[in-house]
Amino acid sequence: MSSGQPLFQLRKELSVPLSAGEDDTTTQAADVSTSYERFQSVDVSLDTHHHEDQQTFNNIKMLTENERYVVKRLAPDLSTLPIDSSSCEGLVDTHSGKALVNDSDFLYIWDYYSSQRNTNFCRIPLHEEHVALKHEPKCLITWPAAMDDTTQIFTENSGSAFGGVCIIHRKNGQLIYYEDIDSINNLHLQLSHSKAHMVSLKLKENETVTQAINCEPAGIVIATSLGRVVFVTIRDSSGKPSVRVKQQLVKPQQGFFFSTFNPSNEIVSLKMGPIVGRGERLLYIVTRGGNFQMWHLSVSISSYKRLDVQLFDQILDSLQALYPFARASLQVLNSHPLFPDSSSIHLVLSSISDGYEMYYILSTIVLDEKTKSFTIFSTYRLNTYVKSFVDKKPEFFIPAAVGEQLTDTATVFVLFEDAVVLTQVSSKLDSSYPLRRKWEDIVSFRNDVTLIGSGYDSKSIYVMSKEIGILEISVTGEVNESETSLEEVRFVKSHVDQAVYFSGISSNPIDFNIPRGISLEVGEIEADLCSCSDEIFHSKGTYIPPMMNTLTQHLNLRVDLFKNLLNFVEQNFNFKVSPIEKLNLLQNFEILNCSLKLCILFKNLPELDEIWKKTVKLWNNSLTTEVFFINHLHEFPKVFSQFLVQLNKKSMPASIPLKASTVDLLIECVYNGVLEEGEKQIRYDLFKLDPLELSTELPWFINYENLESINSSFLDFQLFTQIISTEDRSRLLTLTKTLYYLFNQANIWFKEYPQRQETELFSKFQLLFLNNHLSWNQALLDSGLEQEALHIAEFYQDFEALVETLESLDRSISQEAYFYYFDKFQYQFASTVFQYYINQNKLDDLFYRFPEQHDVLAEFLASSDKYGDVAWIQEILDGRYNVASSTLCDISLGETKEGPPLEQRQIYLNIAKLTGLVNEPVPLDRLKLIQSNLDVLDGQKHLLLKLQDPRIRLASRFVGTPLEKLFQSLTDKMGQQRGLNLRFLIEVYSMLEDTDSFYCALKLIAFDGGLLDYEHKKFLVATVWRRCILRDDWDSVKDDTKSSLYQVLCKYFSEEFFQSNLSLPSFASITDSSLLTMEYLQNVYQETDGTIEDSFREEFECTKSLEPEFNKRIQSIIATANEATGKKCIVNYETNTVEYYS
Repeated sequence: MSSGQPLFQLRKELSVPLSAGEDDTTTQAADVSTSYERFQSVDVSLDTHHHEDQQTFNNIKMLTENERYVVKRLAPDLSTLPIDSSSCEGLVDTHSGKALVNDSDFLYIWDYYSSQRNTNFCRIPLHEEHVALKHEPKCLITWPAAMDDTTQIFTENSGSAFGGVCIIHRKNGQLIYYEDIDSINNLHLQLSHSKAHMVSLKLKENETVTQAINCEPAGIVIATSLGRVVFVTIRDSSGKPSVRVKQQLVKPQQGFFFSTFNPSNEIVSLKMGPIVGRGERLLYIVTRGGNFQMWHLSVSISSYKRLDVQLFDQILDSLQALYPFARASLQVLNSHPLFPDSSSIHLVLSSISDGYEMYYILSTIVLDEKTKSFTIFSTYRLNTYVKSFVDKKPEFFIPAAVGEQLTDTATVFVLFEDAVVLTQVSSKLDSSYPLRRKWEDIVSFRNDVTLIGSGYDSKSIYVMSKEIGILEISVTGEVNESETSLEEVRFVKSHVDQAVYFSGISSNPIDFNIPRGISLEVGEIEADLCSCSDEIFHSKGTYIPPMMNTLTQHLNLRVDLFKNLLNFVEQNFNFKVSPIEKLNLLQNFEILNCSLKLCILFKNLPELDEIWKKTVKLWNNSLTTEVFFINHLHEFPKVFSQFLVQLNKKSMPASIPLKASTVDLLIECVYNGVLEEGEKQIRYDLFKLDPLELSTELPWFINYENLESINSSFLDFQLFTQIISTEDRSRLLTLTKTLYYLFNQANIWFKEYPQRQETELFSKFQLLFLNNHLSWNQALLDSGLEQEALHIAEFYQDFEALVETLESLDRSISQEAYFYYFDKFQYQFASTVFQYYINQNKLDDLFYRFPEQHDVLAEFLASSDKYGDVAWIQEILDGRYNVASSTLCDISLGETKEGPPLEQRQIYLNIAKLTGLVNEPVPLDRLKLIQSNLDVLDGQKHLLLKLQDPRIRLASRFVGTPLEKLFQSLTDKMGQQRGLNLRFLIEVYSMLEDTDSFYCALKLIAFDGGLLDYEHKKFLVATVWRRCILRDDWDSVKDDTKSSLYQVLCKYFSEEFFQSNLSLPSFASITDSSLLTMEYLQNVYQETDGTIEDSFREEFECTKSLEPEFNKRIQSIIATANEATGKKCIVNYETNTVEYYS
């Protein structure tokens, strides 16, 4: 063994796999199939048998177990004993099989492994009735003289083997020894004194007894508050009672010259070693300052010190490199021999503190009696406990040190005031052991549990509490610390399982939560939680029976277990586990809970049960309902969706009772089972998840089929049921809440990422909501649930429904509510109100009901051009006439503007004209534009009247051509009161079989030609003259004054169209096709295939086919018309243009 620098291993993570086999008795899950009613979680409180035939009754109850250890509660419950909880102390003596507890008045002793239903207590008074003790005495159980000195086993034929009791008064130092406990049971103190053997320890005035240990066969060893250690024998060498102070092993550490006691001299550990002879035993003493002494105790000869070494400095040296603060905080707390038959190897418990946490250190030391020295073999820091202690120092036990068989590793139990830490050390002092990962675990106790005593044997430790009695903590086998074994059982998984399966045991004193201060990897936590969740969900847990009396019982059990898991997560990892992992756990719980609700409903609704069974069969013909719910719950979401679809199909034509049953199923399974008990109670109340914390997939209960089915069931129920009863109104309200929540969650999920909103599924969700949400709200209003409708619409910010609900209320009631919502939701709500009033044509309410919202209304109306038809009213009311005129023009003008009907446009333009005139300065250009458009509107109205005359129809030459389709399209628009732009209006006029129409077309160009650009105007004028000429068959026209051209020219001259620069017809202009470009055709007619172009080309060809001298005939007709109308102008006949007019 190296004597150099000690090996130090600080564990960086806790992984606690252990491959110990399970105790067969722990797998009998308490007859769960026949005793379900007793389940709170899984009742694993088995009657475990200890050294008895299995048919014998005992009082043992299992509290928890895992692959490494088991915790049991022994009889009896001490809470019924009349002892003072604030000043009591207990002891478990495994040599005698007895335990004791005492306060300052009485001592009680019993067999802690009693198989009796009612445990018998031995009661011993501790003082006279007229006396009161300030401190409870220190009490020890002594062993019978018949116990073999070498083996500490009771010899055969030894008679009574009940042993005695030693009572040590802490303050006055009186030690009382009773050889036989039974002889003084319930005996009056004065009578029991006759059986007592007493001696005084002769304590100083400020000295009290702090510790005492039974070191039989040698005697009793007592430590005091002044660091003194006294050895007291209770028998002589022949075994007869003889109580005397045999020897003072350590003198008081406070003398005449030192009035204060040095804390480093405090005795922190008294441990007995092996028996080394008849009436002889070793004793180990350790002080807080690290002084270690080994004593050889003897009844017959003087005891002597075999070793005295100082541990403090070497322990400090082994820690200081990693923990610089160790020098100022190191203190030795306890020690324990490692082997039952050797005094050379010890484990020392010490502590250091950084001011925030306390670290507990286990140092393995190797003593050398020859050189009077020691070395530190290894040092290990506990990782599962970092709380500091106040008064009661931690103790620790090594059961292997009192056993007979030596294993490769030894389990160490460190007992704190509220927990027991379990870990292991190497028994073979393997030099590689300190470098390995260490197993460590912890058993914590509830805050209301106060530990008052302890004890241990070769397999277990025992801890005592007034509240719970005695607990036995046993390691279930030797631990193989290979890497594979360490992965088999993980620390988190172990504690999760215990919390899930054992926390429901009534009055369980164990706190299954993970202690604070433990560093755990998030990945390990989430993997273990997922593993536990899957075991419950898929019914694979060790403590989950394959089946129970009923399927409902089995599901109920798993739901309860899952609640335990969720509560454990919240209490231990709520801010460590990712939201996605918590949502995964929530999903499994909701599926389980929904399944349970469904099965419960099927008992009373056989018709629905039959539909469910058929749905399961359609999904998988080999599955039964029982097998599905136990082993195939991962398929539940899809099967449940199909079930809702089938249910909806069945209920639509069905009777009213079935419709109500369908609604009840939706409420119980979806609303109660998922939304209320899952989303509300777990997601938000327990896990404190934000609504925006989402999974990568939609929640399992949200898909299009589910929403469509629930919506259909709602509408079906509302349509065919008279909602009169309170029950029906409640159904309607609950379904409405369900639908709103489902759609809201879906909307939140889709809006998390923009690409999700580009999917077809999102559009389907949106459309389904928009088409139905006002129907849900109206159903509530029709059922007299206005307040509930308000609350729902407000919560989900469905402002359309909110406004409709407010409008259904009396105005005196709704007015104040409107103010509240205006203030709360600001522009979003206000804009919905304004939109509602516009849609309902409630313009008085829009402009006058909420004058304080004037600025918001103005902002709203200016937000989009679509509000122009009402915005102008507000602008006039505000005196902004120029803006109002501009708005009216925007909604009424423009070549591509369809806008409002003709009459409405005409009104708008007239108002725009008036507001323009009121404005200063007057916008002349706008007024001119307005007037031109008014002329166009008049022209369209005139054209509509014309078209009503059956004599006026499309010119025959256009019938069957693409221009006929254009004509039909344009006249259809006019029939729908949709406005035509000036180009198309002229186009329609020019295609009529009516001479007057050509005049009307030219008149429009003359007066409103400013609306057209030069090229378009030129082309349109030429088109009108051309079609006017083509109307007549010139070969048959003998009198030109009878032609359409002459009649139109007469009106041209009489109304002086020439003053508007409207050109006269000429053969050149009406045959000029240069303006007929593809660009022109595409812009005007959206021409793509050339058909319109062909029609125009045909017109040009018809015109060109007229006699070559036709231009002179046109000039003649122009001259005749000019003369006939008074020759108001001079015409240049070479160019067919008007050159002068007066």
